[in-house]
Amino acid sequence: MFVTIVGKPERFDERDCVFSRHDLKAGTEEYSDFYQRHPEWKEADDDIRARLKLGLYASDADKALLYAPDWLARNLGRPEMVDGSPASRTVDISPERAVRKIKALAKNLGADLVGISRLNPAYIYSHRGRMNNPEEEWGSPIVLKHQFAISLGFRQNIEMIRTAPGIPEMSETLRVYAFSAHVAVILAAYMRMLGYRARAHHFRNYQVLPVPLAVEAGLGELGRCGFLLTREYGNCLRLATVTTDLPLICDTPVDIGVHDFCTMCKLCAEACPSGSIPTGGKIRSRGADKWQIDELKCYRYWSKVGTDCGICIASCPWSQPDNWMHITAARLATQSHFARVILLWLHPLIYGRYKPREKPEWFDERARGK
Repeated sequence: MFVTIVGKPERFDERDCVFSRHDLKAGTEEYSDFYQRHPEWKEADDDIRARLKLGLYASDADKALLYAPDWLARNLGRPEMVDGSPASRTVDISPERAVRKIKALAKNLGADLVGISRLNPAYIYSHRGRMNNPEEEWGSPIVLKHQFAISLGFRQNIEMIRTAPGIPEMSETLRVYAFSAHVAVILAAYMRMLGYRARAHHFRNYQVLPVPLAVEAGLGELGRCGFLLTREYGNCLRLATVTTDLPLICDTPVDIGVHDFCTMCKLCAEACPSGSIPTGGKIRSRGADKWQIDELKCYRYWSKVGTDCGICIASCPWSQPDNWMHITAARLATQSHFARVILLWLHPLIYGRYKPREKPEWFDERARGK
């Protein structure tokens, strides 16, 4: 498994997420309430809010490349898009048939990976924290009684990601987030039309933690960098989730050697310009042992370079371009410790230490932040 569970895992409050904290505005009731409870974060958060301008070093034409897909994702995050009432008539369908249809539909819509798990209550946010849906009250308790979670993985273009930290990398991230939202919303609507409750969860409207659910659904394991690491694409993908009470058959978690691999490999931590990724061992956090990312350091670096960075993805040996050598090495690395050692030995010889690739010619990117 990706972590060692120690007792009962604690639910995470979405208000504590760095993205939610960035949404807070000084002078509001939400701002005062949050920092009365967390005065230790106020100074750092205020500093980041004042400086963080994603797309800062983009031309006006390139900013539109960023915000057009984000506009779509925000609209697909509205409450009436992610959820709704099921049809009054329930379609009789066996769990086996439902699984086949759902996985086929998800892949036909564009998902690269699909897995199913029970909806573990520990991976449901405890309270609402994002502020992009005024219809939903900030800080309201989250009650989600669905039985199953469908995890969806969407591959990113590694050549775009390897421009990190740059505007093309951020453009690719937002493109995939918008695309994943589109698929999740359609999949949830399909199950509601069958007469079952279903809700889409994507970057612009989560009620669940997609990474641990994807692990339980067998898509991959949690890596040192805090991302899901998959057999097929490494950590170069984004996730969405659909939860439902449609009876389904669950997949099982996989062991592809990520703990062993990431214990030996520290390339993402060494490449990380902010020092956000630990080079040491796992620590205990909210009832589980795992590598713990320093979100504040990461987010502070974003405010410096004007993008969402992405170096931890671009530098991962498991997330390199498709060629026969890399595909073979990555496949073997899921099967034996020796193969993982060979992959780690070969990677710097072939790719060298990470440095950003040149932007595609159709971007007008200005100089990066210093």
